[in-house]
Amino acid sequence: MKIIALHIAMLLCIAAHSQGIKDTLFFNNGSLVIGEIKRVKLGVVTFDPDDANDITVQLRKLKTIASGRRIFRIETIDNHLYFGTIGPSPASDTIDILMTYDTIALDVEDISVLYPVENSLISRFTGSVGLGYSYTRSSGFGRLNFDGDIRYISKKTELILLVSGIYTLYDSLVSRDKEEFNFKYNYYFLRNWFTTALLAYQRNLELGLQRRFQEGLGLGNKFITSKHVYTLGRTGFVFNQEKNIEGENSGILTELFGQLAFNFFRFEHPEINLLLGQTFFYSLSQSGRVRNDGSMKVTWEIFNDFNLSLELYNNFDSKPPDEGNRKFDYGITFGINYKF
Repeated sequence: MKIIALHIAMLLCIAAHSQGIKDTLFFNNGSLVIGEIKRVKLGVVTFDPDDANDITVQLRKLKTIASGRRIFRIETIDNHLYFGTIGPSPASDTIDILMTYDTIALDVEDISVLYPVENSLISRFTGSVGLGYSYTRSSGFGRLNFDGDIRYISKKTELILLVSGIYTLYDSLVSRDKEEFNFKYNYYFLRNWFTTALLAYQRNLELGLQRRFQEGLGLGNKFITSKHVYTLGRTGFVFNQEKNIEGENSGILTELFGQLAFNFFRFEHPEINLLLGQTFFYSLSQSGRVRNDGSMKVTWEIFNDFNLSLELYNNFDSKPPDEGNRKFDYGITFGINYKF
């Protein structure tokens, strides 16, 4: 009876979707939820039900999905990319992706990333903000740290803004020990291949760096998009303008860079997210200079949209801007993170 009821509900929703824009999640236990799909990423769908707050649901709990006439960008776990509307397949427990030139049947659990490309401007933004306490090698004092990110996604473009900072409080004085600002623009031109443009600002007193401005171009690829792992690499070149703590300017410095970023999700309880990234720089302007910036961040959900976070960061410079400073810096930050 559950199967018959589910199929009847699916047929009614298909008829309704042909005239409306509502989305529907069909669960394996026969229940359904009507509302709006916000996104799918690595095994979890974020959904806005009618007259309720946003919910997150693991794809393995869904039988199928029905949607209205909106166009979606769909990335699969075998690195295929589709643009089209989606609806339940009448033949099996899959969805049909309806494109202008073809119809593709796809198992729900084979979706790696999905998001609507015709949403309003505001709904395309996601992000997080965190605040906490940290300990670093450069000082035995406790420090305040913050971090945040904002991401914007459209049909072929992706904008990412990352900010972070570590500050030491000395009575009424504030020391800006470490600051980072990164802005990346990615344009997808072939499946999971993309060009990238970046702007960055860095400050690291431990390495003798008062400030570094950075501009660059490169090429990248998302080469793993499985159910729990999301991995990309990018390479290119950057131009740096540095100023050390003595106030000396470097002029324009050119570097080649290579980056690997690894993202692991586990959506069982507790929900855990692991982000691992390492970027290596080889100088074309200064003989023998190599640099490395990296971090490993783990977050686990304590309740809806709030996470505890633990991050380990590392920075290395074989020829730091000020010769009297250390070549290697590392630290640990701990805080509470809110997703929006």
